[in-house]
Amino acid sequence: MSERLRFIISGFFVGLAELLPGISGSTVAIAFNVYEKFITFLSNLKISNLTLNFKRLNEVFFLDLIIPFFIAMGLSVVFASKLIIYLYSEYTEYFSLFLAVLMCSIALLIIYRLKKEFNNFVVWNYYFLIGIIFGILLNLLNFVTSEPSLLALVIIGFIAFSFFLMPGISGSAILLSIGVYELVIGSVANIDLKILLPFGIGCIASLLIMPKFINYLLAEYKFQVMTFFASLILVSGVITSPFMSL
Repeated sequence: MSERLRFIISGFFVGLAELLPGISGSTVAIAFNVYEKFITFLSNLKISNLTLNFKRLNEVFFLDLIIPFFIAMGLSVVFASKLIIYLYSEYTEYFSLFLAVLMCSIALLIIYRLKKEFNNFVVWNYYFLIGIIFGILLNLLNFVTSEPSLLALVIIGFIAFSFFLMPGISGSAILLSIGVYELVIGSVANIDLKILLPFGIGCIASLLIMPKFINYLLAEYKFQVMTFFASLILVSGVITSPFMSL
């Protein structure tokens, strides 16, 4: 398989993964062996690297690979989002159960990987407890209303894209955790610019600010960060289950 074709195929599956609150797009990128160039591309996004010399741009940003990657990812997001919002609206209970099982499964998978990597059982770690408490509070406090403000949408976009960059954590899982998953996915399916524009501004801000910071966090505090979000995703999965509304 050529490298360009691999980037195109991985872009499609990365977009699909980001629509579902399970495995993250970055994890899929790692599986296809494109994550390193992707994160390097993001880290190189600074004014000093911009030039009118296309050959130089391609050397710095891998444009012959990254552009097809983003096109495939965008097409996947646009077309698959319509199917997801249909399933969410027509088969709400079954789809909610599917999301709940998916989120709990990915949380347990993260816990297993952390146990294997750090030889530490995360359930007894206080970061795990903090994540559970935070997840419950998000649900009880209705952190985000059904019609969030423009500023809230910018912040949501920033948060979601930041987790898109993190291997092992899905941006959609975080959207579901804070109660805006259906709103954002529906806006993508219906191309609702009132939602998508401020959300996109937040994503772009994260794109420009977060890659180096995220690399630092994962390098220095991977166990703590992943433990917290494993528990947050786990409790959100339990809350998402249709059985919780019985």
